[in-house]
Order: sequence, then C-alpha cells, then structure tokens
Amino acid sequence: MKFFAAKSDEEEGHGRTVVKPAPGAPIGIQKVYLMNKLASRVDLWLIIGGIVLFAWAKNWEGNTIYSITFNVLSLFQAANQYSLLNTVQYLLQTVLIPFYAKLSDIWGRTEVFALSLFFYIISGVVYACAQRFSDFAGAQVLYALGISGAHCMGHVVIADLTSKVNRALFQSFYDVPAIINIFVAPIAGQHFLNTNWRWVYSMIPFCIGGTAIILMAGMLHVEYKMRKSGKLAQVRSALEAENPEKRSMADQVKWWIKELDVIGSLLLVGALCMLLLPLVLAETDFGGWNSPTTIGLLVAGAVSLVLFGVYEWKFVEVPLIPVGRWETFTPMAGVLCVSVISVIAAIPFGYFQMYLQIVKQWDVIKATHVDRSYDAVYLVSQVVAGFLMKHFKVYRPIILIGIALFMLGMGLMIPARFPGASDVFLVATQVIAGWGAGWVYVPTLVAVQSAVPHNDLAIATALYQCTTILASSIGAAIAGAVWNSWLPRELARIVPGEINYAYAIGDINYVLSLPKEQYDAVATGYGNILRIFCIVGLCLSVLALVFALLMKSFDLEDDKVDVLSETTVIPGDGISEKSREHVKDQDESLKIEQPST
Repeated sequence: MKFFAAKSDEEEGHGRTVVKPAPGAPIGIQKVYLMNKLASRVDLWLIIGGIVLFAWAKNWEGNTIYSITFNVLSLFQAANQYSLLNTVQYLLQTVLIPFYAKLSDIWGRTEVFALSLFFYIISGVVYACAQRFSDFAGAQVLYALGISGAHCMGHVVIADLTSKVNRALFQSFYDVPAIINIFVAPIAGQHFLNTNWRWVYSMIPFCIGGTAIILMAGMLHVEYKMRKSGKLAQVRSALEAENPEKRSMADQVKWWIKELDVIGSLLLVGALCMLLLPLVLAETDFGGWNSPTTIGLLVAGAVSLVLFGVYEWKFVEVPLIPVGRWETFTPMAGVLCVSVISVIAAIPFGYFQMYLQIVKQWDVIKATHVDRSYDAVYLVSQVVAGFLMKHFKVYRPIILIGIALFMLGMGLMIPARFPGASDVFLVATQVIAGWGAGWVYVPTLVAVQSAVPHNDLAIATALYQCTTILASSIGAAIAGAVWNSWLPRELARIVPGEINYAYAIGDINYVLSLPKEQYDAVATGYGNILRIFCIVGLCLSVLALVFALLMKSFDLEDDKVDVLSETTVIPGDGISEKSREHVKDQDESLKIEQPST
C-alpha cells in the first residue's frame, strides 16, 4: 500500500509525478517541493513517526496538566478563573496559527517548528516557577506561542506528504496515542499533586524536547539533502534573480508586515480580546456588565472587528485568509461546521470535571477519566472515520451521521446532569457525543484541505485550526460568563444560610467541607447550570447540520482539486492522466517534472 510520494518510489519502479512551484513562489513552498522530491521513504516515515510521537508527548503533558489544573488553581483561590486561562490561550492561537502557517510558506516548515519548540519548552519552566495566578497567565502566553506552531505544523506536514485518500487516516493517527494518556496521565497527575505539583509542569521541557528529536532529525536530514544536492541554492539564486535589487532594512520590514498581514492580525486579536475577556471578567474584575470598563471594551472590540473586516476587504495586499480566491464554499462550510461543534463542546465540558469532583465526590483520577471519556471515544472514532473514507472514498455521509450522534448525545446529557443520575448513563452520553464529534472532525479537515489549491493548504489548515480554537474560546468565554454570574445567583437562591459565594464557585475543598444541607444545595445548583449548558449546546448543534449540508460532495480519489494552482506539490499517489490533462487546461505554464531514476 503506497502512502507517500518519495524518490524511492521511482527506484522501486513506481512512477510518481511532482508539480514544480510557480516562478517566484516563496522559499517555504519551494522547500515543500524539494522535500517531496528528495526525501527517501525512510525520511518520510521518520518525519511522520516523529510527528506522531511528538503529538503523544504534547497530549501527555496536556492531559496531565488538565487533571490537576483545578486543584492547583484552588491553591490560589482561582479555580473559577480556569476559563480565563483557556480564553487567553485560544485568543492567541487564533492569530498565531495562521501567522505560523504563512511564515512556514515564506520561511520553511522546519524553521517554524523549531521556533515554536523554543517557546513551548520555555513555557514549562515559567509554569513550574509560578508563585501566583498572574504567573500562570504569563506562562499561558508563552505556551500559546509554542503549541500554536507545533500543532499547526504537524497537520500541515502530514498533508504535504500524504495523498488525499490517505490523508484522513494519517490525520486521525496524529492524536491516537492520546488515548493512552487520557487514562494514564490523571494517575501521574494525582501522584504529583500529592508530592509536588510543580513537577507536572517541569515535564514539558523533557517530554516535548525529547520527543521532538526524531522529528527534527528527519526534517533536518531532508534539509541537508536539499543543500547537498545544490537544488536549494538554485532556488535561492532564482528568487534573487527575480528581485536583483537589494532591499533596505526598512523595505524588508515593510515586506514582512505585508506578507504576514501584521496589521490585520493585530486588529483581529485586539477585537477578540476586547469582546471575549469581558464575558469572563465582567462580574469578577470589571465591576459588572454596566461598568464603564465592560461597556468600553465591548464597544471598542466591535469597532475593531469592523475595521478588521474593512481592512481585509479593501486595503490589504496579502490577506490573512485568502478566502476570495477559493472557488467553492466547501472550505468555509467545513470550517463553520466544526467550529459550531467546538463551541458546543467548550460550553458544557469546561467545568465538568469540577462538577464531578464536587457533586459525585470523585477523586482527580476518576473524575478525569469520566470527563475524558468523551475525548477517548472522539479519537477512536476519528480512526474509524479515516478507514471508512479510505474504503468508500466519501466524506459527507460520515459527517452527517456524526452530527446526528452528537445531537443525540447532547440531548441525553440534559437528564444526565442531575446529581442523582447514574454513573453509567452519564458515561454513555459522553461516549455517544464523543463518537459523533470524531466523525465530524477528520472528514471536515480533509474536505477543507482537499477543496483548496495546494499552495493554500497550509493557510487552509490554519484557518480550520484557528477557527475551531476561536470557537472553543467563545464557548469557554460563554461558559465562564454563565458560571461566574449565574451560579452565584443560583446558589444564593437555593443554599440555606450564609456561605462564601466566591469560594463556593472557585474552591473545590471549600465546597466539600460545607455542612450536608448546604453541600446538597450547592450540588443541585451546579447541576442546574450544567443542564443549561447542555440545552444551549443542543440548540446550537442544528447550525452544524446546516453548514454540513452546504458542503459539496466530491470523490476523494479525484486529485484535481489539489492541482488547480501551479504552486507546489502533488502529495501521495501521483496524478492520473485525466488529472494531468485537467492541469494543462487550467494553466499552460504549469511545469511537471518526472524525476529520473
């Protein structure tokens, strides 16, 4: 079974075709072409294996940290600020992911991955040394700088190296090792929580840096081949010949600002910060929804968002997201579909582990296992979806079935959030919803990547990732706003006697120490709020179905979509004669090179 297009294919007698980048294509795109042309099968398996191993380490530290986050924040009486940390990370990733994608086209995949790896490792050091909640917020910024590039480059490189029909399978394998982490990481987290919680964050430099060695070795070896063959020097010379005049430092700065759309990025992140942070902090830090701070931020955010839209539409030369040159609505429909699912998932699950630790009185390990059962099934279902797509060569029916299962799971979660609901019923709702979400994620990702020209593959992947992250930030902000504003009112309504409401919504140990009558009332209040979350999620899931129906169905064996542009590589199993004729009709200047054996 052939998954890659590699030089060794020719040596083994299997033909392959590589499409040259257009003249003037940036060096990062040129390197993708050279990587597919020069990398041996060993190099490719080393890179893919390294990506999967790195993904395991990334998920391991994420799950271990997640399992103890509420307990660690409780030490600073800040458990209710959990959504703030998520919102900060999501906001930064929303801008950083497309930024890294464009930078990888201009600079190179290897260089961007190395840069993000640096920030990733440093964040672990800052986390481990944190003395107050504000230190965690600062570490979260560095963490977002690191994980954004690492996560984006993993999916982009897989898409660079695999054929369309095999892409779903490899994309699903990217997160499969996380299944082990879901069940083992909480045990490690509980152990470190009982000894020294700082060691959990200290694992980041060792796990991330250690597992990145294999991936970096594979990518650097291919870079070495590029230089040794002299082809990279030829590419650089050709690019310099097209722009013989040396630019001044000021001109270079202007060029980078234009190519990376720095102004648009700043407008977008500013707008999102001013719109979403008040949702989390209005009641706790800004003096309520009627305070000048809250109103001023919301108005300024709305104005910035309008300015961003006008700037991207009328003034920008290189837009942050080149939606205007895509001939079909399928990429945007797929992005919107999975974004709705991400919003829904972030609303009821943001405080679910805290709910389990308080209402069910479970320890960290059991609460995390049940909370993460959604994610475990989500990952398994992605692999099943990948095999189905490879076998039947379709994606749209899988998405529709997945949305139906997700809606069923969300509906069943409403009665499952009563404090007296059985544990089996509660887990079953997680399993059903998780399976449905997995059948939405990978098929929509492949559809988005396959429905755009290959030179837009990195930015389309970034659009997919950053909008799902933005959607998660919106969901987390909504959850935080409801939790911090509605829950105190609900507790004031039903809890007898006097309690500290700030501690009741932000400190697990405080709630568990309350007298039985007050504790039972608090548990009921928690359940009431989570049922509201599930009702909102069920209503929003209808939008996901609408967007899925707007996606165009196409055959995954047909590679024509990947070669509508002249700029980059045909990854995977090569081009059929019919596709080659289509390419020639699209652009007479397209150059196709058949590597010699």
